[in-house]
Amino acid sequence: MKKIFISLAFLFSFIVMQTSGVVSASDTVDIKILSPDAVENYPGLETTVQVEITNLSSTELKNAMVYITMADIGKHMTVNLEDYGADVPVLLDTLKPQQSVKVELPIRFVYTSKYKLYVTVSSDDDQQIHSSESIPVHILGNTKIDPLIVQIVSIAMPVILLLLLFFARTRKKQ
Repeated sequence: MKKIFISLAFLFSFIVMQTSGVVSASDTVDIKILSPDAVENYPGLETTVQVEITNLSSTELKNAMVYITMADIGKHMTVNLEDYGADVPVLLDTLKPQQSVKVELPIRFVYTSKYKLYVTVSSDDDQQIHSSESIPVHILGNTKIDPLIVQIVSIAMPVILLLLLFFARTRKKQ
C-alpha cells in the first residue's frame, strides 16, 4: 500500500512540475520587415527600415512603441543606437484588433562589423515584448591597406629618422 501511495505522490508531483512551468503566451503582435532584406554596404549608409505591424489579438493595443534593435555578431553585444540615429522609437497610438500598420524607421550605419537587425514592439497594455525575425547587416571596411606596404613603412620610417638624427649630431660635432 505504501508503494502505491509513494508512486501516486511521485506521479502527482511530476505532473505538477510539468504543468507549472513557464506558460508561453501566444504571440499577439506580428512584425514583418518589408525592406531591406539584407544590408551590405560601407559606413555612412543612410536607409529606412520598412515594417508592417499587425495586432493579432482581440483587444486594442495602446501606446505601442516600435524601434530598431541591433546585435553585433562579432562582439556578441547589443548596439547602442544613439550613434546610428535610430534610437528614437515610433509611437503608435492605438492598434485595433487585426489592424495592420506600416512604419518607417530611419537608420544610419556607422561602424564596420556584422550585425543582426530586428524590430521590436513594446506596449503599456502588453507585458510581452515582440520582435521580428532579424535581417543580416554587413558594414564593410572602406580601407584597402596592403600589409606589405604597412610593414615596409613601419620599418623604414624609424630607420630613416635614426639616420637623420645620426647625421644631424655628427654635423654639429664638426
